[in-house]
Amino acid sequence: MQRVQTRAGVSRGTLVHHFASMQDLLVAAIHHVADRQLAELESLLMAQPGSAGWESRLTLLTRFMSGPTFLAGLELWVAARTDEVLRAALASSEREFGRALRRVFLVGEPAGPTDQNDSATGPDRVDLEALLALLRGLAVTGILRERGGIEEQVLGRWARAVQDRHMPSPGAAMALG
Repeated sequence: MQRVQTRAGVSRGTLVHHFASMQDLLVAAIHHVADRQLAELESLLMAQPGSAGWESRLTLLTRFMSGPTFLAGLELWVAARTDEVLRAALASSEREFGRALRRVFLVGEPAGPTDQNDSATGPDRVDLEALLALLRGLAVTGILRERGGIEEQVLGRWARAVQDRHMPSPGAAMALG
């Protein structure tokens, strides 16, 4: 709390008036980071043409999930690992964020109670969940690794696997027929 107080340039009384405990401060931080992440994602989307395919959304999501706001969110995840109150606050924010990501990434797909889709042309919900886990892992391992292009190679393999599964080559379609 002292470091936050010092960095914010406020008195202890002012800080405690707004955040009675460190937990209250972290819950507020969770909501702030989630709001910033959604705003950042919406801003990136606004800069993209409306007809952009899933491959361009992959590029956008990759850029988004490697920035400082995303990394701050990961730090909050680690803090929530051992704190029930933080975990509950984070789970709520992450569910909302996940729904927003599915709307963005699975454009044109039905968003029913489970947000499933049966896309024949691009990623489905399981593909997106795999991608999110992959991007989180790349963000964490990237902290200790020099950027050597491995991220692009890993994501390229994911994209090819999704494309191959949803859009088999003409020869594969003929072999099935």
